[in-house]
Amino acid sequence: MSESEQKVAEGTPTEETAEATTATVATEVSALPAEAPTERPKTPPKGSRSYELIFLVDAALPKEELDALIEKVQGFIEQRDGVVDNVRVSDVRRLAYEIKKRTHGVYVVVNFWLLPSQIAELERLLRLDERVLRHMVIHTRSS
Repeated sequence: MSESEQKVAEGTPTEETAEATTATVATEVSALPAEAPTERPKTPPKGSRSYELIFLVDAALPKEELDALIEKVQGFIEQRDGVVDNVRVSDVRRLAYEIKKRTHGVYVVVNFWLLPSQIAELERLLRLDERVLRHMVIHTRSS
């Protein structure tokens, strides 16, 4: 075995192995995908207020339809220059009393910013959607 082979076998770095390792690391780093630019949170329009929307849907509603309903609400808010802060979906819950002959439901909570003049239209949208059993919009901050 040559002297450089013995050093490599023993784990002692040589100039050749150091250069090869550096080239390998440089290749691996350049092969990594570039990070996607982080989206800046959209700022709410001037005059908008903070709201919380809570709506209840039937537990038998398929997940795809629930996701489509949530997207519809988010799209409504964003089309009117609103900003959706947070969306939370609960597990299936037993209701305290029957609502439209349903005993179990899923609660969806949406925190958002929107102009006060648009709230009536949002409530109309929810009232007309048959998948929504109940809904409530609450003004959350008094600033």
